[in-house]
Amino acid sequence: MREEGITVLEEWFRWAEEWSFLLRIYGGITKRSHVLEIGCGLGRTAFPLRFILSEGAYNGFEICKYKIDFLQKTFHKAHPRFNFVWANIHNTYYNPQGNIQASNYKFPYVDNSFDVVYAASVFTHMLPDIAENYFKETARVLKPNGRAVFSFFILDFYQPKKERSSGFARSGFNFDHPYGSFGSEFSIANPDNPEEMTAYKKSLIQKYAAAAGLALVQEPVPGFWSDSSATWVGAQDIVVLKKP
Repeated sequence: MREEGITVLEEWFRWAEEWSFLLRIYGGITKRSHVLEIGCGLGRTAFPLRFILSEGAYNGFEICKYKIDFLQKTFHKAHPRFNFVWANIHNTYYNPQGNIQASNYKFPYVDNSFDVVYAASVFTHMLPDIAENYFKETARVLKPNGRAVFSFFILDFYQPKKERSSGFARSGFNFDHPYGSFGSEFSIANPDNPEEMTAYKKSLIQKYAAAAGLALVQEPVPGFWSDSSATWVGAQDIVVLKKP
C-alpha cells in the first residue's frame, strides 16, 4: 500500500469498494460474470470482487512486473479464479523500461471472452493512440452486450480557474497543456512526463468508441475531482460503453 502512495489505510479500501459499486451499478456485474481489468495494479479493486464473483472469473493484466509477481504468490494462490498477467508495456511514468508499444498491444485473451471490462484510473495515464487501441481491444474481447466501465479525467468537466477540493487541488491535475495535434480534445498536466496525468474531451472518447464498435450507454458520470457537479459518484469521471 505504501508503494502505491497510500498513507491512510481506509483510503485503500474506499477506492476498492467504490469500484465494486461502480461495476455493479454501471457494469451489471453478477456472481457469474467473467471480468477483465486493464491495469490491475496490486489487486486493489480486485480485492472486493472476490466476494462477488463466486461463480465467475477475474483476469487482470498490469505493466509493473513486481505487482504481478506479488499477486501470483498471494492473491491467485488464495483465489484461483483470479488470474494475473504481466504485460511489459512501455510507459513513461510506470514502466519506462518496457519493450512493448502499447499502441500495438493485443490483449492476451480470445475474442468474446468477457462480460465486463474495466479500467480504474488507467486512461488517466494514457496517450490517445494507446487509448484508441485499447478501445478496439476491449471491443474484441467483450462478449455481445458486454459492458466496459472506464474512468477518465474529462475536459468537459474541467474548469481551469476553479478551486478544487481535497487532494485534487494540486498542479498535477491542471490539464492546461495541449499535446501533439489533438488540439482542445486532449491535454496533459506535466509536459516533462506526458503519461503522468492525462485528460480527454468527451468528443475524442466518443470517436474512439465508435471506431471500435462500442456505444456510450449514457452520458459520462462526473467525478469528485473537478468539483463541477454536486452529484458526483466516484473520484474520477466514469464512461460506460456497450458492445452491441
